[in-house]
Amino acid sequence: MRSTVIFLVLALAGALFGQMRVRIPLAEEVYDIGVDFDKAETWKQKGEDFVKAHKKNYFKFLEESRKDSANAIREGNVKYHGIEVYETRIWFSDEGVARLELSLYNKGDASRELSQTDLIDILKTVRQKLTDEDAKPPQPTTESKGGGVKQKTMIWKAREPAAAQLTWRYKKTSGGVDVDFVRLTLVNSSGGAAAVKEALAEKKDTRRGAIKKNVVKVTADGADGIANAKSGDVYISGIPMVDQGQKGYCAVAASERVLRYYGQNVDEHELGASAGSSAEEGTSGAAMYETVRNIGRRHGLSAYVVYGDLNKDVSGRVDQFLKEIENYNKAAKKMKKPELPRSAYMRGHAIDANAAREAMDAEVMRAMKLKSPRFRAFQKALHDQVNIGVPILWAVTLGIYPEPDIPQAKGGHMRLIIGYNDKTKEIIYTDTWGAGHEYKRMSLEKAWVITNAALYLKPSRE
Repeated sequence: MRSTVIFLVLALAGALFGQMRVRIPLAEEVYDIGVDFDKAETWKQKGEDFVKAHKKNYFKFLEESRKDSANAIREGNVKYHGIEVYETRIWFSDEGVARLELSLYNKGDASRELSQTDLIDILKTVRQKLTDEDAKPPQPTTESKGGGVKQKTMIWKAREPAAAQLTWRYKKTSGGVDVDFVRLTLVNSSGGAAAVKEALAEKKDTRRGAIKKNVVKVTADGADGIANAKSGDVYISGIPMVDQGQKGYCAVAASERVLRYYGQNVDEHELGASAGSSAEEGTSGAAMYETVRNIGRRHGLSAYVVYGDLNKDVSGRVDQFLKEIENYNKAAKKMKKPELPRSAYMRGHAIDANAAREAMDAEVMRAMKLKSPRFRAFQKALHDQVNIGVPILWAVTLGIYPEPDIPQAKGGHMRLIIGYNDKTKEIIYTDTWGAGHEYKRMSLEKAWVITNAALYLKPSRE
């Protein structure tokens, strides 16, 4: 048994089953966001006005509130001074546009690899556009990511109408370079040098007392502008939305939301590169745990596993999963329902855990899991962390219970638990699919049945 490995035991994939990734047709007119945002007046646009003006380029709001942020994930429909932009994110304030993040390349969205020549051309164009005539571009800082991978960053602080930060990650190969991503961040500089410094900072106030202020207790149905809020809801506000698009990036997208909630300027493409994520296959649970833990540690956040095998070695994950099948078969036998033959889910020396879980009967799983003492521990951890403003990364198997209006029918998925309601015995959760997925609810029992793993990042400072 020790030689057995788990195949996709927690493939937090979010890949669309039975649906291919579709390239959206080009808009009639490609929008050059670089040319537009070189003008100071462009930064004064309100969110509604910007999205309405550029809807033809597939910009849409990330949340139903239609005020804080918008994005466009459409290859070839937006450019930055002629450079193709794969994903565009825009954050708005009361004064207008506050921040742009442009993915000039990322493996998740790109249909091709970036050559060394292409990388050099992108960096040259960006440096020329951001550096004043007769001035020297800033020197890049270099951070080693291990295994020959390097991440470089250049910052233009004293610049109008926007300060800028260019970041790229790559590894030299015998044939040139293997590029993970190239990201350009533009920050409205009208607020002054201090505001720019804060916007580009990688560390903000994550003390426990600060985040506890984000906890909201709902006293009436539909309160706080949330249509499906109910009296008795306790939830964490202020968690930014991310739309993972058609990529199997639910794990890194959910992790990005948590890290941005804690004030960290890190996106799903950077996390995906660190965790070895695949746009089609997703992220392994162990790799995601290590990535989140290491990034969290750098920013004063500690990782804790509530349930699951994310922090176990391979043999530990094997043991735990085989025990799960054993317990399932015991419950199935009592209920006179078909048992799961372990051999049916063996792939050589591997176990296809996703396939096994998808084959499990919902009633049997409920009987098996609800009698577990870990159910109460899960519920207590949920209450304890939500009450102090800590969201929980929640890995589940979809398809056990019907969930209408979601783009993934079954399989491994990661979402966030952001609240609970003891009166209705429900949990409140959110998915990384943009507007309409910010605030959803499910019975606590069903939530526990579909749970594969749960962990959270918590500030280590009081």
